[in-house]
Amino acid sequence: MPSLLVTPPPVTPGNVVVGTAPVYTSPQGTALPSDANLGVGSAWITGGWTFNGATDGGASLNWNPSTTDITIEEQPTPVAVLVDKADYTVSFSFAEETLANINLAMGGGGSIAVTAPGAGQPGKSVLSLSTNFPVLNCAVVGKNAQGYPIVFFIPGIMSVGQVKTDFRRSASQRLYPAEFSMVCAISAVQIINLTAPATS
Repeated sequence: MPSLLVTPPPVTPGNVVVGTAPVYTSPQGTALPSDANLGVGSAWITGGWTFNGATDGGASLNWNPSTTDITIEEQPTPVAVLVDKADYTVSFSFAEETLANINLAMGGGGSIAVTAPGAGQPGKSVLSLSTNFPVLNCAVVGKNAQGYPIVFFIPGIMSVGQVKTDFRRSASQRLYPAEFSMVCAISAVQIINLTAPATS
């Protein structure tokens, strides 16, 4: 005879993970590093990806499906729920003030002109903004329960966030919030979870 006591299944505490994850961006079509190098930052950089440095509060991945209830007169609850569309976004705040980060937060379509110092001419860099936002790749690289990389790869994103940067005496550092929205097919998004090293 079965017991009447509640006996929940066991949990695996080791599967609870914490920690930050670097965010990389690249021109659309740039290949990922090899599986063995997914956790190696230099492999991303030499492979054409850009790491934009420190963030304030880390990165957030947001999955937001939009649904429609299918109802019939004879039943008060839906008989089905259909997914109309789904949006996948990556958001964070750049904590390092560089023109490249400012450009990316503000759409990524600008250009940076560099003038070298010379006689009577200080060195300078000038960012000219544009509303021609490019489509980019994005990868968020975390560490899984085994200590190996878990990569959230979106092969088509656009910068869509509104930027508000506060210039204050000492309350906090200047931040440039950024938000990127998926513009590729849902089936193109990959979550790659490495589970063991190669055998040879």
